[in-house]
Order: sequence, then structure tokens, then C-alpha cells
Amino acid sequence: MKAILIDDELHATELLELKLLTLGVQVLAKFNQPEQAVEFIRKTSFDVLFLDIEMPRMNGFDLLELFPEFHFDVIFTTAFDQYAIRAFRFSALNYLLKPIQEEELQLAITGWQQKQIKHLQRSQYALLQEQLQLAGSLKTRLALPTQEGYEILEVADIVRCMADASYTHFYLNNGQSMLICRTLKEVEQALEPNGFVRVHHSHLINPVYVRKIVRQEGGYLLMADQVQVPISKPKRDWLIEQFNTIERL
Repeated sequence: MKAILIDDELHATELLELKLLTLGVQVLAKFNQPEQAVEFIRKTSFDVLFLDIEMPRMNGFDLLELFPEFHFDVIFTTAFDQYAIRAFRFSALNYLLKPIQEEELQLAITGWQQKQIKHLQRSQYALLQEQLQLAGSLKTRLALPTQEGYEILEVADIVRCMADASYTHFYLNNGQSMLICRTLKEVEQALEPNGFVRVHHSHLINPVYVRKIVRQEGGYLLMADQVQVPISKPKRDWLIEQFNTIERL
């Protein structure tokens, strides 16, 4: 991996460079004034831009707006709050929360190495901007990584998600399904604000599509797609309580 570092704080770029070098990453350049990096980025072939967001004169988003197309990927370094972090998850963009931990940095590099699409997608970045404007409110769309780039889904169309080791299956209300390279935990963190519930260690469901809550045989949910999803007893009781607003006969 060949990298460029941009952060307005000198100690931040120095420390990040040291950490990257120990992980075998080649740092081509580091800048503490983002405007000085523009021409270098345009003329240089590299893999990843480690980009701070909150900087004076020109923030990270201002810098990216100068590039109609991206020939590189971006790992944002940010101290943003939890709502903004959800925006990064929804747009499937990578980020490191300051102060950057070695373990998180290693995971980010490993994740980038495993990606089949190595460039930041313009649609992906546009979705991030949209979600940041809505930070703190419910998100309506989710970007899922595919071999060709990213597919943007309506959150309301997701019936359920199922874990498959480090991957997650998405099942939609039109009968389609998708497999993405994200853990169910990561998916849960993105969808939990929209009311999705982890009813089992391998299953995350959208309660809107629950058709039956069955107590027998250990307990399970019958979803709108006619699939039986196992459910733990605490979650079963909790869901029944949530459905108290539905009239019972």
C-alpha cells in the first residue's frame, strides 16, 4: 500500500506515519496544509489517502470536492460524534476514530487489502455527504459493497440479515438477496437506529416484516418472506411487548 497523509496537526501525521511504517505501508508524502497536497495528489499514483476532516481553511470534504473522479481510496481520520460515524457506516466508507489505535489501523488496512474495489466511488461519497447532513436522524438508504462498486438500498426494503462468518446476507422484500463482506455486528450498528433488532447471534430482523411470533420449539419468528428465524427468549418477550400497540383478538 502506498499512502498520503493529510492532517493539520504535525504530531498527528508524524505519529500516523510511524504506525503505518511498522505495518509495512509506504508513506509517499504527508501534508499539514491540505491546499499544498492538491497538485501532488493529482500527479501521483498512490493507493490510500489518510484524510483528516476538521481542518482550517480547507477541510477534508473541501479537498475531495476538487477531484471530479477519484483514483485513490480514502480512510478518514475523525473525531466526529456517534451520529456522524453512523453516516460513514451507511455510506460504506472507512474511517478511523481519533485517537487512532494500532488495532483499528491494522483492521482498516486489512479491510482495504481485502476489498475488490480499490477506489473511492463518487456515488459513495455523495451518499456520505447526504447522510452527514442528516446526522442524528434516521437514515433512509444504505450503501452495500459489491464487486462492481456499491449498491444503494432503501433501508425500508430490508427484511432481514443473516451472518455468514465475516460476511452478511441481506434479504429484501422483492425476494432478492445480497452477500457483502461485512460482519453482522457492523450491519447491526448501522441499522439499529432504524429499529432493526438482533434476535439471535446470527440474525438481524426488521420488525415491520414479522408475521408471527411462535413460542413453541424454542421460539422463532415467521418473517414476511416465509422464513423461520430463531429467536432468544428475552428477545421474544421484548418483541411481544413492542407489539402491544397492535390490537389483539
